Amino acid sequence: MLTKSSNSMSKQIILSVAVLGLSVLIIIALKLTAPENNPERQAIAPVRVEPFIVKRVNLQPDTRITGRLQPANRALLRFETSGQVMQRQVEPGIKVQSGSALISLQTEDAQDNLIDAVARLEMETAAIRRDRRLLEIAGRDLILQQQEVKRLQQLGSDSLVSASRLDQAKQKLLQLESSQARLRYSVETANSRLDSARAAKTRAQRALDRTTLRAPFSGTVNTVNVETGDYVTPATVAAELVDLESIDLYAEVGGTAAGALKLEQAVEVEIAGQSYRGHIIALRSDPDPKTFTHAIRIRLESAGLAPGTLASVRLPLQKQNDVLTVPVSSMLQEDGTSYIFVIDGSSLVRRVVRVGIRDGDQVVITEGLQAGDRIVSRDIAALSNGQRIEVAE
Repeated sequence: MLTKSSNSMSKQIILSVAVLGLSVLIIIALKLTAPENNPERQAIAPVRVEPFIVKRVNLQPDTRITGRLQPANRALLRFETSGQVMQRQVEPGIKVQSGSALISLQTEDAQDNLIDAVARLEMETAAIRRDRRLLEIAGRDLILQQQEVKRLQQLGSDSLVSASRLDQAKQKLLQLESSQARLRYSVETANSRLDSARAAKTRAQRALDRTTLRAPFSGTVNTVNVETGDYVTPATVAAELVDLESIDLYAEVGGTAAGALKLEQAVEVEIAGQSYRGHIIALRSDPDPKTFTHAIRIRLESAGLAPGTLASVRLPLQKQNDVLTVPVSSMLQEDGTSYIFVIDGSSLVRRVVRVGIRDGDQVVITEGLQAGDRIVSRDIAALSNGQRIEVAE
């Protein structure tokens, strides 16, 4: 038993020694075949770039703005008087003509006031005719009484009876003169009294008319906010009327664009991929103090468009003559400063530039470049100042 155990242990020892020897041989072989630890440093290859030659051009820039369509006319309608709603003649969606009745209030008080004003005007007219006739009669009576006084004065004052009659005649003459003065005043102010009576009648008629809310223009009723029996005041928005026959595009533009536009200028509006012709009908000259933009309204010649639809329009700006332009892709922006990589032989120079307006994929350079300069027009994110390059002519 001891002999068998010794033989087994000897075999295991021999096997372990063989595995260890094989591992040592593998390590030695790897050491002999490994590459050198310090290879020579390879030089960085120059970047290949395509040059863009800066030139002076005449540029007609434009800008695209976006806005929403709105009805050309929109009115929030209110009564000019207070009262209770008696009848609601329209509903939302109904088309009405200018002057059509929309909502009516109770009219009893207004009708009574009108009847009273008409009656007062008729009575004043009749009274003026009467006073004019009385003034004619008073004039004749006054002449007769003046003659009577003159006759009594000629008879003398010897008789007490004559003196008494003369005094009575003079008193009557004074009464006639006073009556004539009152009648003359009435006749002279007749036109003024008639004007006042007519004005009262007109006010009463307007008050009656104001009990009916009418359409100020032809259009479509958009909303009706009152019901029969409601009490309304001039502060109540009773209905909304819109004109859908003409559609306007409302938008806002910057100062540069506003300075190049003018009223009645024709423009092309794009809506859902289709082009529509329009013209500028309103342009705010003073910008909004908060946004510093100018409101613009464009009237479209084509009807049938839905309000609220998004639309865009390309507006021409002031023409730029003899300016330097570069591709937008050549611009590098860092901390608010614009840079362009100028090709200087076989290296790059990062140059600060000042930019002007942008037109599509081109931007105007106002300072920092000259005509004939060669620049890198694309793939500039990984470039650096002084970097070696290879120009692809």
